Amino acid sequence: MFSRQPVARFNLDSLEHRVLLHGGGHHGRLPIPDPPSATIQADLDAIKADKTQLQTDQKALSATLRADSKAIKAAIKALAPTLEPLYDTLKTDSKAAATLLRADRLAVRAARKAGDDVALQAAKDKYEADETAAKATLKADTDAIKAVIDADPAVIVARAKYDADYAPIKADLDKLKTDTQKLKDDIAAGL
Repeated sequence: MFSRQPVARFNLDSLEHRVLLHGGGHHGRLPIPDPPSATIQADLDAIKADKTQLQTDQKALSATLRADSKAIKAAIKALAPTLEPLYDTLKTDSKAAATLLRADRLAVRAARKAGDDVALQAAKDKYEADETAAKATLKADTDAIKAVIDADPAVIVARAKYDADYAPIKADLDKLKTDTQKLKDDIAAGL
């Protein structure tokens, strides 16, 4: 997808052999035995190597991925004559939905203030129906915009290049995730 950005750089110096951040229990830390067993140390070494490779690939590919992102944006910008009417429709429908829903909310408040339970329920039902219809209309509008962008050959080529160039970073992240899970599993197994 277009919105992918290179991930933040890791600080390898912060990787201590006894504690590895993981975002789970133990106040956000994974308890590493001290001293670590050979299996745990091998897992830690693999994670450190994964992070080093990730940093290397991010640094090597950052300019390429920036250029790829610019190419995607340029391809989408070239669609302006086709997209402009679709964006105008989205803007018009969005304003109309906001106006209608604002009126519906005022009707709910007025019925609540009047203490009329029948009118209140009717106002709530109208608000919910209008909100559902508005969401469907706005989704259709955004889907139409997305369809034009996704079908454009220049966008397709630019996104494919980005995905191909991003592949080493994705592979690094996948390997880091796998190795981190192995460490968690090994700790849980008491290895």
